[in-house]
Amino acid sequence: MLPPHHLLATVALALPLRARGWTSAAIAGLLVGGVLVDGDHYLSYVWHTGDLSIRRAYAFHRAAYRSPFGWNLHPRWPTLEVQRYRELHSFAAIGATFVLSLLAGRATPIVRAIAIGLAFHRALDELSGWVHPPASGGDDD
Repeated sequence: MLPPHHLLATVALALPLRARGWTSAAIAGLLVGGVLVDGDHYLSYVWHTGDLSIRRAYAFHRAAYRSPFGWNLHPRWPTLEVQRYRELHSFAAIGATFVLSLLAGRATPIVRAIAIGLAFHRALDELSGWVHPPASGGDDD
């Protein structure tokens, strides 16, 4: 799933949460977890390759995925491993963020919102991967 789609879906999730009393800071945390987490693709690309080019990082990431024109479903179990170039999308990172939210004191609502955003992002990626499976066999993004 592409970042603009993550943004639209996360904003759609944020609107009723804001109406239910979520603070602006918690909504910002939700957006960080739901959208900006995709920055891990670039950071990981730079870490593994040493190349700072955003254009080449984007091309590298997009080359790993295919977008078939059909809407055939390809259900699969989510991978539990930490994938290269997608470290913050892992269940381990999402779980660690939820645990951190229990220890965050006054920042708990914001950290919990980030964790919820991360989980929502990952769920969207998994569902998107059912329709547009990646060529590499990993999760779609």
